[in-house]
Amino acid sequence: MVPPLGGWLGETRRAAASRKGVRAMCGEVWSHPTKKVVAASAALVGLYSISLGVLQLTVGRSHSELVDSLTLGGNFGLTTLLYLLLRRVDDCLARAAVFTFLSGVLQPYSSVLFEWAHAPAADSADLRCRSAAACAALDAAVANGTAPPPPDGSLPCGWAAAQQLPCLSPIVYTWVGVVSSATLAGGTALYATYFQTWSYRSILATSQAALFLINLLDNVFVARLNLRFGVSDVAFIFGDEVLVGVLSRLQVRPAFQAYACRCGSPPLSLLSSPAAGDALPHLRGEALPAFRRGVHVRPLYGALQLWIRRRAVRRLGAAPLLRRRRGARL
Repeated sequence: MVPPLGGWLGETRRAAASRKGVRAMCGEVWSHPTKKVVAASAALVGLYSISLGVLQLTVGRSHSELVDSLTLGGNFGLTTLLYLLLRRVDDCLARAAVFTFLSGVLQPYSSVLFEWAHAPAADSADLRCRSAAACAALDAAVANGTAPPPPDGSLPCGWAAAQQLPCLSPIVYTWVGVVSSATLAGGTALYATYFQTWSYRSILATSQAALFLINLLDNVFVARLNLRFGVSDVAFIFGDEVLVGVLSRLQVRPAFQAYACRCGSPPLSLLSSPAAGDALPHLRGEALPAFRRGVHVRPLYGALQLWIRRRAVRRLGAAPLLRRRRGARL
């Protein structure tokens, strides 16, 4: 996807013979009745992902409610198309891929937990997370005329810290993202070590139930119960991210294996990876305004615990796809 860099990296053009090999491989995929279906589903997901990203970048801020509605409608439309395509390969395979997709689509994505818990940047005019000592120093500096007063309409200095609300630095969230990426390997290793003998249906159901319970644990964080048990906010956030990352990876591994076993070709396995569900849960948008009403009311976010419970329950919305059918191998 990256264009040649003018020879800076020592790259050279491929010989014509090698390009013919690539064209021959692609021709084989698109001429095979099974392989072309999976390739088409992967291409469909890729095009939808690009289109959704462009839509959100161009008009996401100015028409957020319209974009939210189009995103949800597009997600379910894509789900239907994927099932209709993949059932021509195998019905159980189609349900496994759609289950992985729906388990993400039905989960409303929102940055509200980050907005509620993060500390503003050091140069921000928002002083809500300052310590008592920092607020006292600021008051003295304002009285001496060496510092400007806080801007009008801002929360009182130290407001969040005084109420024992979390004030996690952006650096912490950066490391949380790093850990989240590292957990992908943990989920793969867990599957390879302990779960290869499990049926796909059992793995999907078990991981989904565990993720449902972990989602409910966010209420412990919001209610500040973790502090009563002696668990710091940083430790709780990291632990939660590790568990979610491992279980999410474990959930999509069966679909990868199913595609590889059913369709066989390594290039096809790569083509089918998006359709298998690794990227699909990230194509969800924020929930419709009716679903998140009251959650984004700053600074207290009063409906946050109710939103967390609804989000956890919605994770179970794809469970009917796990029902056993006669002759099913899932």
